[in-house]
Amino acid sequence: MTDQQTPPDWVLREAAKRSNLTDYHLIEYWKSNYGRLDPAFRALCDMIERYEQPPVDRKLLCAREAYERVVRQPSAKWEEVGVRAIELWEEGFGRD
Repeated sequence: MTDQQTPPDWVLREAAKRSNLTDYHLIEYWKSNYGRLDPAFRALCDMIERYEQPPVDRKLLCAREAYERVVRQPSAKWEEVGVRAIELWEEGFGRD
């Protein structure tokens, strides 16, 4: 990655978390001013983008977990999987 390329949002968020920055709403600012940000922050973004995978979508995590839990039951129905996935989402399953 060069200084001209702006990393994906997930990279900026992860770098912000590791830098103890709590202003996640500044993603658009960081994207538009990426070349002028602290070189250490840009280096962290570069390392995250190169060596880490994007986080799995929380909705997908909830759906997988619901499927695993409901399919074990002998009389499982697909509607129950959907309902359980929504329940897991509302309970906060998979949040950081």
